[in-house]
Amino acid sequence: MSPPRYDRIVFRKSPLRLVIGQVRFPLLFRFNERPFLAPFQEALAAEYPRVGQEQQIAVKFSARGVEPGGEMLWRFGDRDGSWSVVLSEGALTLESRKYTSIDEFVSRFQRVLQAAETHLGVTERTRLGLRFINELRAPRADTLARWAQLLNPAFVGFAGSGVVEGDVRHAFHELRTTRADGFLVIRHGLLAGTTVEPRPGEKPEEGPFYLIDLDYFVEAERELNVEAEAAQLRAYNEAIYQFFRWSVDEGAFFEQMEPL
Repeated sequence: MSPPRYDRIVFRKSPLRLVIGQVRFPLLFRFNERPFLAPFQEALAAEYPRVGQEQQIAVKFSARGVEPGGEMLWRFGDRDGSWSVVLSEGALTLESRKYTSIDEFVSRFQRVLQAAETHLGVTERTRLGLRFINELRAPRADTLARWAQLLNPAFVGFAGSGVVEGDVRHAFHELRTTRADGFLVIRHGLLAGTTVEPRPGEKPEEGPFYLIDLDYFVEAERELNVEAEAAQLRAYNEAIYQFFRWSVDEGAFFEQMEPL
């Protein structure tokens, strides 16, 4: 059984915190050479003038114990921190904290991919993905039973139905579905704080919220085709939107988002 199809609506108070588009590719062996990266940086400078280097921290557990790891990243951002391009030796990511439409997002993504193709020699892709992270917040919504009233109760699940004795104040679920054009990972649940790191000078969110994190991607190596990757992101966006609408459509939170 498939969910109903919904017409697209813009919400005045969208709970969307972060949108991520990413392409992964074979490693750039000259990634640590600044002269190699300079033409790419110059191609992005008009839209993303702020440049910084970051260390991504990772911890690996093995038979030898805990092994620290990570990789170096370059972040190219706009002046107010709303849009960023993140480059590692094997991935190129576009991040938006001020998402307006899939048209703007895909247009920016295409320009970034074209710059990578022209100046970095990226001609293959091994993974393509689109991710929307929503943090839904409402007054006095600190139990799963309350969120079962605010959202589609079929989405929230049995733990919000009252069958579990006591107030459920923490829940997290992850589902991975296999589709003809890739994989859709659905992460959702009642959490506290935030899953999105705040921008510099921005106060971190506090208190309970309901997470709806939708991640659609394909893992397959092929020749990079900017137009084809853009079309794939549009298709992923439509599927993500339809699922999000189903998750919120039958609850009171829909009106709190002030649909236009």
